[in-house]
Amino acid sequence: MEIVENIYQFRTDTPFRYPLNTYLIDDEKMCLIDVDAEVIPTKFLAELKKIGKKIEDIDYILVTHLHLEHIRSLGYFRRHAPNCQILTGPQNAHYLESFEKIFSEVFQEGQNEFQNIPGVFEFYYDQFSPIKTIKVDKIIQGNEKLSLGDHTLTVLETPGHAAEELTFYCEENQIYFSSDFIIGEEIEPWIAINPIIYAYSGNRKQYFESLQKVAQLKEKIKMILPAHGAIIYNPKEKIEKLQELSMKAPEKALAILKAGPKTLDELISLFFKKKIERTRKFYTMARMMRALLIYLVDEKRVIKKKDKYFINH
Repeated sequence: MEIVENIYQFRTDTPFRYPLNTYLIDDEKMCLIDVDAEVIPTKFLAELKKIGKKIEDIDYILVTHLHLEHIRSLGYFRRHAPNCQILTGPQNAHYLESFEKIFSEVFQEGQNEFQNIPGVFEFYYDQFSPIKTIKVDKIIQGNEKLSLGDHTLTVLETPGHAAEELTFYCEENQIYFSSDFIIGEEIEPWIAINPIIYAYSGNRKQYFESLQKVAQLKEKIKMILPAHGAIIYNPKEKIEKLQELSMKAPEKALAILKAGPKTLDELISLFFKKKIERTRKFYTMARMMRALLIYLVDEKRVIKKKDKYFINH
């Protein structure tokens, strides 16, 4: 789908409940922001053909962060578009260039955690195992400008959803490519903890700091193109809503803890107001709640003793 002249959105399925949006900027240098969630990007290639392009035409791939649906077909692009340059930040580059080694070590260490939740180990192992070590061509960092011809992208460092996430502002169109940092759904800004690589975890406090940075641009943004969900045509209101929502979840968790100390499992059930069976959904909820609790402990509003969390009076 052509969103504005020479900027296209491609939507593909992911292993999760939500599809993935990737974006192609057709310019003197053709640029793709993130890659398909399929190991072989069949749907993407078909859509690319419809607009008269082929994979070999792509000059740059910008990797925003390393959550698996954003990088699963990166190896395919490397093999079939060998002249295309892969650009990302320094931490992302380090992980991509050591991916198979890190993947192997983390799965060995994580078996004890996974074994109590049926199917989780097998699911994530199957999803991660096709991702291979990739050599990055160029490191890009915050405030750097990437000229494509008629489009110039300014790199923004926006960690919080992941330990490193790059997003991009196009000056000419006043478009913000927000990846997962801002998504096109009306939800509280949960900060995802990567399910496998804990050293690559998100951080709620960092997220708010990054959000403040993006908020400084809100008067200059006409449209937000997220990696998940609908295009955001009211960027100022969206950013302000995220800032408003940001403290509701902490206050809700603190209200639960005022009634007495709770374990992680108890907090999950009370917070989401239902008993959640120990499935992959429970694992996702646990990651969300851990991120919130880490933030509250860092803020010294909550303390942890053994397996329970207490209000810090």
